[in-house]
Amino acid sequence: MLITLAIFCAIVANIPGILGVKYVDLGHSVSEVSMVWPGTSPFTSETVKIGSMGFWYESYRFCMAEHTGTHLDAPSHFAEGKWSVDQIPITHLMGPGVVVDIQSKVENNPIAELTSDDLMAWMDEHGPLPDGVILFVRTGWGNRYGNKTAYFGTDTNDTSKLIFPGINPGAAQLLIGYEAATGRRVFGVGVDTPSLDYGPSTLFTSHVELFTANIYGLENVANLEKLPITGFHVTVMPMKIRGGSGAPVRILATLPDHSATSQAIAHASLLYFMAASFSLLCGYL
Repeated sequence: MLITLAIFCAIVANIPGILGVKYVDLGHSVSEVSMVWPGTSPFTSETVKIGSMGFWYESYRFCMAEHTGTHLDAPSHFAEGKWSVDQIPITHLMGPGVVVDIQSKVENNPIAELTSDDLMAWMDEHGPLPDGVILFVRTGWGNRYGNKTAYFGTDTNDTSKLIFPGINPGAAQLLIGYEAATGRRVFGVGVDTPSLDYGPSTLFTSHVELFTANIYGLENVANLEKLPITGFHVTVMPMKIRGGSGAPVRILATLPDHSATSQAIAHASLLYFMAASFSLLCGYL
């Protein structure tokens, strides 16, 4: 019986390692068609060498702005003296993720904003934001990515014509005051649009509010429709540019794979049954 118990404990101890998880890539691939702020030079790439030299060799060089495609906005982008990309603590690049969905508002108003009321309503339904949260605003705008006119509201470089949703300064103020009010920190805020601020903004107040508090931004985020509202973990991996105001970024969401988890538990149960049977057999011998 002691043998069975020991085997059972070993199985239980290892269940967390075999429980299923799945990953969601929250970034768009970088290429010549990557979305960039109007007037910004696009991504370019040229071949250095490609071919066989007794072995295969392939190499390219590229040029791009910091804020190309899916990217991180460092606090220094809009707040003097705050963290540049390389100064953001590693511990702030990992944390629990949540999604605040405002798609219904955006369907009726393409320049709708996440408001403090939206955040309060979310917390009433889902509970407080976890400490170290990376919060994503799902507007549904990301399905326009790749089409400049649809994504920016104009095919010109005239920023006075920009049309897309964003984050209201009041919501930004609630997030920066959240630690003082609750003791829980907000590390980053992401959107599936070109900017944290909505299209018509000229002062970028939400950027300024968040970045002054060293809360970084994630823009042009992909695949938010694949995430649950809560219950996932986020890993943010920007290119570590010294002094950078921003950087291209790979963002991964890790969430439970319930189908794989069920299989893992069934496997563990089978192992226990086999161990128990073996133990009983040993007792008879």
